[in-house]
Amino acid sequence: MGYKKLDEVMELLSDELDGFNKSIKKLEKLTQNVDNINIKADTSGIEYYIQDHLRTEKEKSQKLQEAFQRMEKQLSKSQVVPKIQLWIHYGMYMTSLIIIGYLIFKLA
Repeated sequence: MGYKKLDEVMELLSDELDGFNKSIKKLEKLTQNVDNINIKADTSGIEYYIQDHLRTEKEKSQKLQEAFQRMEKQLSKSQVVPKIQLWIHYGMYMTSLIIIGYLIFKLA
């Protein structure tokens, strides 16, 4: 009785070993096919996109720089008090001085 089960186990093991050997042979064939394949690394597409991106960023940077320069020129020309308001104040000061001078002359 013990031999019968041992024979079944041995038969199962031999079937598994045959399947394993077949799998190994298939794997060897596949690795031979892979060894013959040459893969060439081509980065020209990526380089093109990087150059294009750098060019557009440079253009944006130049436009931004020009905008800052225009803003700086406009700010240097700007005044806190408008010119017309200054002329009105000067006119009022002159009128006040003339009136004070006239009153001093009249009362003295």
